[in-house]
Order: sequence, then C-alpha cells, then structure tokens
Amino acid sequence: MFSKLLIGLAILIAILLIVGIIGGYLVSAPRYSGPVTDHFDGKTFRNLNGQEAKGFREAIAWTISRKQMPWEDYRNGQPATPPPARVTGKDVRVTFVNHSTVLMQFDGLNVLTDPVWYTRTSPFQWVGPKRHTAPGVSLNDLPKIDIILLSHNHWDHLDIGTFKTLCQRDQPKVYCTLGVKTFLEEQGCQNISEMDWNQSIAYNSSTKVHCVPAQHFSGRGLFDRNATLWAGFVIQSAVAGNVYFAGDSGYGAFFKQIGQQFGPLRLALIPIGAYKPEWFMSPIHCSPAEAVQIHQDVRSEHSIGIHFGTFALADDGENEPVNELNEALRQKGLSLENFRTLKEGGSTLIP
Repeated sequence: MFSKLLIGLAILIAILLIVGIIGGYLVSAPRYSGPVTDHFDGKTFRNLNGQEAKGFREAIAWTISRKQMPWEDYRNGQPATPPPARVTGKDVRVTFVNHSTVLMQFDGLNVLTDPVWYTRTSPFQWVGPKRHTAPGVSLNDLPKIDIILLSHNHWDHLDIGTFKTLCQRDQPKVYCTLGVKTFLEEQGCQNISEMDWNQSIAYNSSTKVHCVPAQHFSGRGLFDRNATLWAGFVIQSAVAGNVYFAGDSGYGAFFKQIGQQFGPLRLALIPIGAYKPEWFMSPIHCSPAEAVQIHQDVRSEHSIGIHFGTFALADDGENEPVNELNEALRQKGLSLENFRTLKEGGSTLIP
C-alpha cells in the first residue's frame, strides 16, 4: 500500500513537472537575434559590470529563508481625479498609477511607463504575486497616450492585456528594448521602435528618446532568461527639459555617466522597492539609499520614487521603501521635496 502511494506521488510530481516545463516554454518570449556587442554575446544579454541576477540555487535558498515584512490587505482606495487631456507649456505633470506605471504629461505629450493593470504579476491570474492596492487611475480614465516607454519584459512591467488595449485604443508610439518588439507584434501591437543602449530616436522635431543602460535581467518564462534587453529612457524635450525613467535596476557606475550626458534632469523616476534581502536583490534592485545616490548621480532636480507599494515582490514591507528613502535623504541633508513618493493616483506638478 505504501509503495503504491509513493508511486502515485512520484507520478503526480512528474506530471506537475512536465506541465510546468510546457507552461514555462509556452509563456517564454521570442529571443533577440543580432550582432555581438559588449553586452550581448550573440545569445544572451548581460550587465556592463559583470553583476548578474542570482540563479536557481540562490532563489531556492531565499524562498526557504524568506522573512516577509508586513503588508496590508488589499485596498481599493478612492478613485483619483482623472488626469487632464493634455499639459502644455513648460509644466511637467506626473501621475503615479502604481508600481512602475507613471503618466508623464508635458509639451502636449502623454507618456506612459511600463503599463501594468494586472491583478497578479504572473502568466496566470489565479497564482503569483497579487496586488495590494488598486491602480490609482482607471484605464478608462487615462488620456490618449502618445508614447509608451517599456523598460523590459518582466510580468510586473509588461501587462500584455493592458498593452494591447492601449495599442488598439490610442495607437501610441512604443519604445522598447532589443528583442521585445517581436513579442509585441505577435500580440497585434504596431508602431514599435526597439532600442539598444546609447541609441537615440527622434519622436518629433523637438523631442528625442534616448535608451540608456540599466542593471537588471529579463524573461517571461523558463527558456528566455536574458534573451531580450533591459534599459532606462531619457526623453529630451526642447520645451520641458530632460526627463528620465530608470526602469528597473540595481546600482551601477553608469548612472553618473547618464548624469554627465543628460543632466541636470528636470525629472527622474527612480525605483526604491523590492530590495530585501540585499544579498539576493542588490544586483537587480537598488535600495532606497542607493536610489538617493542615483538621484545625485544623474543630477536630478526632482525625483519621484517608483517600484514600491503595489506588489510584495521581495522581503521589504509595504512602508519600508518610503521610510528608508526619507531617512536616507535626511542623512544626506537633501530635501524631501526634491525626491518624493506619491500615493496611487497621486499627481504633482514639477515647478
């Protein structure tokens, strides 16, 4: 009897393993194919300084030893006032939707970063990290989007259902990283420019988009790890100045180079969450203290914290990123007004 149970358990495990492998294959994104560079070996991308995301063994060790700090239960929150249709002149209006999804409005343009309205950051909406707060702006309340900046293809940055809706509704110009264009086009999205680090593309006569390095990794399934690129973006506007979206990144020396090339920046969107435990997360996610250093490195006049408070992706608690950000600013004698965080749906006008 006992041996039959063991055999049955072994069969069940084998079936689950096979299903997992097949599922991991089916959700994997297409691989990029192109010339070898200093960050692409012909098959996979890598970071500039040799820092890489931890592997399977370290992930298992972290999972076993996790010490997740508190997060509140799901909350709907109050619906935010819908953003204006356009912002003209020299004003820059920033609306924090959630996680790394931010609406920037300036010079008559509406720019959206890493759109995510998913309930879970997962291939399946019945399993995986679940949001703890509703998006601060309803998808239907978004004004017409002119530009989407897509930093990489992780599930918490690329919600393909939302992406397809926006592409069909607004037909925006999409700027993404190398290799992601094929996946988006397979999903029916058009008007896409994929970019390599240090590449620039003019949007119009007064606005240019620059792709800049980040320190992270990519992949949507089991068989596409680092098969596409990750990056940040600088939008250079002759009217509004330079605005920077850092994407998802650990700390690296390249931030100073971005500051030297594009600073002073009018605005920077800098990640502050999902950084604990640091032995596991630091190659791919900066801490709040490192975010403050990035703020200084890129010579940002006004920064907004992103990548926090929506999904419990690491061991830091819901309020830790904001609390540690404010403490790091105090320790460096910097104003809390120059590096702020917003509630979901909250907005601010950059002076």
